[in-house]
Amino acid sequence: MLGVVAVLIILPVAWLVVRRRWLAQQGWVFDCSMRYPSTTTPSPAWMLGVARLAGERFEWYRVFSLSLRPRATFERGRAQVAGTREADAAEASSLYDQGRIAELTVPDGQLELALAPPDMTTFLSWIEASPPGVLYGESPDL
Repeated sequence: MLGVVAVLIILPVAWLVVRRRWLAQQGWVFDCSMRYPSTTTPSPAWMLGVARLAGERFEWYRVFSLSLRPRATFERGRAQVAGTREADAAEASSLYDQGRIAELTVPDGQLELALAPPDMTTFLSWIEASPPGVLYGESPDL
């Protein structure tokens, strides 16, 4: 009985580690919390997660989820950064070391991403870059 309980505890933890490694093989993965600032969505609270930049797509996954599907996605050419700011004291207590917040406009509305400063620099560089011949805000014809 004790062995079954141990397996039931260890198996989900092992799956989370394997899942993170699988995500990292398919693109750049970094810690990234997310929230929808409006109160019309299920929760305006920060959700801990990891994000992956895979080609032209941004994919966000909850940390404590067993799913292999991203919870949120958007194409690079369809998102615009409305601004960045420092996390306030109330936010900082729930965001690990993710002290910078990017406010984004995406096709589904508004969202905020909290990242560590080095990750924020990389993310902003990625979102502003585009393939040759594509104007900012347009979707590339690939």
